[in-house]
Amino acid sequence: MNRRAIYYIILFCFLAFSLWLMFGTFSYDPAVPAMLISDKVWSDFGSHIPLIRSFSYGSNWPGLEKVIEHPLYPGEPIRYHPLFYILVGFLEKSGLRIDWSLNLLSSLGLFLVLYFIFRFGKIMYERVGVSLLAVIFFLFNGSFSFLNFFKNHPFSLNTLKDITVNTRFPVFGPWDGGPIVAFWNLNIYTNQRHLAFSFAIGLWLIYYLYRGSRRMAFFAGFVIGSFLLLNHAVFAVTLLFVAWFFITRPDLRVPLIFSGFGFLPWLALFRYTILVAPSLRYVPGFLTPAPLTAVSFIRFWFLNFGLHTILVPLGIILSPRPARIFVIPLLVLFIVPNLFQLSPDMINNHKFFNFFLIFGSLYSAYAVFSVFRVKYLGKVVAPLLIIFLTLGGIIDFFPVKNDDELVLNDVSASPVADYFFKHTPKDAVVLNSFWFYHPASLAGRYIYNGYSYFTWSYGYDQDTREKSAIRIYEAASKPEACYLMHEAGISYVELSRSPEGFLDPNFGLWDNDFTPAFTDPQTGGRVFSVGDNCV
Repeated sequence: MNRRAIYYIILFCFLAFSLWLMFGTFSYDPAVPAMLISDKVWSDFGSHIPLIRSFSYGSNWPGLEKVIEHPLYPGEPIRYHPLFYILVGFLEKSGLRIDWSLNLLSSLGLFLVLYFIFRFGKIMYERVGVSLLAVIFFLFNGSFSFLNFFKNHPFSLNTLKDITVNTRFPVFGPWDGGPIVAFWNLNIYTNQRHLAFSFAIGLWLIYYLYRGSRRMAFFAGFVIGSFLLLNHAVFAVTLLFVAWFFITRPDLRVPLIFSGFGFLPWLALFRYTILVAPSLRYVPGFLTPAPLTAVSFIRFWFLNFGLHTILVPLGIILSPRPARIFVIPLLVLFIVPNLFQLSPDMINNHKFFNFFLIFGSLYSAYAVFSVFRVKYLGKVVAPLLIIFLTLGGIIDFFPVKNDDELVLNDVSASPVADYFFKHTPKDAVVLNSFWFYHPASLAGRYIYNGYSYFTWSYGYDQDTREKSAIRIYEAASKPEACYLMHEAGISYVELSRSPEGFLDPNFGLWDNDFTPAFTDPQTGGRVFSVGDNCV
């Protein structure tokens, strides 16, 4: 078999794995019809699906007198990068089913990340073995999470079975209170579907600039500008790398300067479309458990990056000079998110470390390859290093593979969602009495008060919005409720018999003084038209 055939087989494996991973965590049953959502992505998709549907079923498209709004917090410009979900929504609006729309773009993103890791390995080191090893290190993280697994499943003759039937991640910091965080396994890419897609575009730009492509340099500004709407973290990352190329590659400076013209349309669209909450704060240590000391900081990263903390520096030292060009950007990429909180939620800094690990995997792979070339001893040490660098990721793989599917009835299988879809305007704002997967969201309508963690982490004034919802539901009289709803821009009210715990609706008022436009025959939940009830 010739090299070209092997090369295409490798690419086919990358593509097959990417498609399997994305379609395996989100699919569709047309017989119900219903979305089948893996348990471990259920929470994040509670934001993604409403955003997609606001474009495919709703009217969340920008115009001269309208900006994009988040469907979980209407009333002001969106505070989240929406471009990936705009593309998904456009595909669904064009007739492609939602699972295909989302999964094809997600799979393409992950495939291209694997492809460019492979290509970087070849161009930096001219070794297919290094390229493949770097891809493996990327897919199967090197954290010491396996220590927790073996603590709960002591090593025995059943160990292989324990690993392959496992359904729970052995670590899930910071939510489990442990020091090893949950952002290094494949779950991060199945949850945050735009992440691999944006990483892939960033790697594409960096790869061709590394090769000295002046043609690509002329497009650098346009590509960087797209991240203003696609992924703000990757915008900062690619800007950092391009700035470093500008400093170190004089032949690219003129085209990089001219590329700034391509950045301007994105900047104008960004300023019109997105409202970014200022959130830069000096908070050292990322998620290092308190108290923060030099020892606790080193321990935190050693547990999370495993032997990569040693092999990445070693790989840099051993690398040929052209491959060491990324050292300064990677240092900045590691240091800055360890010093500053760059968004309303510190957790979001993980994206910078995820990108760091892409190049870190390349340097670690070269270090292991160099160890392997040491006569006799290297042939023993290198396989042991590979085991320790992938065991945690292998164990983390099976909870993704073995995950349960949760069923979410789509619009035509949900009486309330079907009502919103067929009988309300596309720009309707619905006051909601519960958060997750609200039927109005499935129908592409806005809900007034989305899940508090989402709205808070995006930088919205979640407290004020919740207090406003409380006042409306608990209003003492119909005129008071109508006044508050008009003031808030609410056009419909949904009232469940089991509302969120922070709500205590005045059911006497809503039962006696308001006439429902629709009552769910399954749950008894009601929908009230503000226009019909508040004349």
